[in-house]
Amino acid sequence: MRVFKVFLIIIAAVVVSGIVIVSTSVIQGKVETNQTQEALDPFYTPPNPLVGNPGEIIRTEPIANYPITGATANRVLYISKDPAGNLRASGGMVFVPNAPSVGERKVVAYAHGTSGLGDACAPSRSEQTPANQPFIQTLMDLGYVYTATDYVGLGTPGDPYYMVGQSEATDVVNSVRAARNFPGSKAGSTYAVMGHSQGGHSAIWTGELSKQLAPELNLVGVTVSAPATQLEPLLNQQWNTTIGWAIGPEVAISWPLVYPDLAPIDIVTPEGAKLYPELAYKCLTDAGIDGAIQQALGNTMFSQNPATVPAWQNAMREQTPKPLPSAMPVLMNQAIGDGIVLANTNSLTQQKWCAAGSNLQTNWLGQLATGSLASAATHQNTLLAAWPMETDWIQARFDGKPAVSNCGFTPPVKPYTPTAS
Repeated sequence: MRVFKVFLIIIAAVVVSGIVIVSTSVIQGKVETNQTQEALDPFYTPPNPLVGNPGEIIRTEPIANYPITGATANRVLYISKDPAGNLRASGGMVFVPNAPSVGERKVVAYAHGTSGLGDACAPSRSEQTPANQPFIQTLMDLGYVYTATDYVGLGTPGDPYYMVGQSEATDVVNSVRAARNFPGSKAGSTYAVMGHSQGGHSAIWTGELSKQLAPELNLVGVTVSAPATQLEPLLNQQWNTTIGWAIGPEVAISWPLVYPDLAPIDIVTPEGAKLYPELAYKCLTDAGIDGAIQQALGNTMFSQNPATVPAWQNAMREQTPKPLPSAMPVLMNQAIGDGIVLANTNSLTQQKWCAAGSNLQTNWLGQLATGSLASAATHQNTLLAAWPMETDWIQARFDGKPAVSNCGFTPPVKPYTPTAS
């Protein structure tokens, strides 16, 4: 009885992306089946060898019955690159308004949050996606082109690169190139980036690397909700919680691909070592259930805080986004009651970035859910509450209006400070 009760309370805490695990709208959606994914496999299998240029579209098809009006929803497979510079295929989505456009359309590129590394977890392969991206209709009504990468290795063959900034940014800018190459899109070179949770990490890295990766494109601003910005402070507080089971397996799979000196066996428990290769490839619903059960039984993913292990700490610091320059405006939305991306970490981001001269506007939101699942639901609801502000902010950037920092505003949550050991 105790385990079952704890399980019910903890299960919601495994949400680290734009998907609420115990969400009525998600549960009522059609469950992805193995047969459904097998039917999609040919679309997501790229030619071998893969040749072409980043952003080149390999193939595209309409997404049937997508709940938008006045626009077309399309699944795309396009060329991107991995961190070593090798050509890789990424899945994604491109949405184009039906109304005629006078001149080129502006582009909004979305970077999604943690979803799990399995094929069915890729947003363009999942029927859960509409519940988590309600802003698409607004973007279509405004006449923009919307593009959303899955990231390489998620839903496509090959290694995934979870929370690896350069890889995430590469996929985002190449999704903009794919949108420009999409027949009839009239997508121009001016774009904004929008991201939630892990996708906030991706979006900020795009802000830093955009000119290096795609000098022909013009990024006008970055807007994020509940972004994973301060990796070390976040892990210091979450490593021995259920969140460790949620994000730990994906990090353990991906980071050693980029940092060969990282050894997961050095930081995981026997239970973690046994489970993480499988958990990483489960979507968050299933991985969260398994991890919540382990946590309720007294098992943790990590045997020690990875941030205290020099090799992992160095990788963590390298993957923490730096403050963006004043020329790249940023809108950050953070809820006080977020139990996944903790508010004190983004209070620290506000403090550091404002001190560094970033053109940062931070919107602090209150408690966005109630009950025993509130801290997890609040994380998801940050995106749902913030997207009207984000779309307004993006429209102002496209209209050439100057972004205004609110760095003089004192955050309602004290910035994270390390505790004495």
